[in-house]
Amino acid sequence: MKPKIIILSKRNLMIYAAILLLLVIGLVVFFSMRADRSGVPSSGYAYLRFKDGVYIGTEKTDYGNIKTEVTIVNSKIKDIKLLEFPVKFIEENAALKDEVPQLIFEVIQNQNVVAPKAATNSAYVLNKTVKAIRNALDQSLLNS
Repeated sequence: MKPKIIILSKRNLMIYAAILLLLVIGLVVFFSMRADRSGVPSSGYAYLRFKDGVYIGTEKTDYGNIKTEVTIVNSKIKDIKLLEFPVKFIEENAALKDEVPQLIFEVIQNQNVVAPKAATNSAYVLNKTVKAIRNALDQSLLNS
């Protein structure tokens, strides 16, 4: 078997360059279209857009349910009402009378539903309240 000698002519070189250029352009277009999803930050999580309306969220606790009503206007949280809240929690920890309204105010102010960072006696109840709010907001997302 004789080795085959391949001679690159100017014509063949131009064809290979054109194919390589088309491949590079195709990859650039593919990745730019893939990354052009509006509202997706670099972390990969989409920004949540809530559908306007009034939504009810419930979370079970040791002493009963926490039930919230979340009002969404212009895709933002406008109001949160506690419809149901176990009185036994307040009987055991009087500070909850101030902490729960403060938590609700912060959620509306910051438009961010996060659990409180402080590890207090009332952290369990506050986390359950946040979960009830999230359950209501999840209904808004499901109806989108």
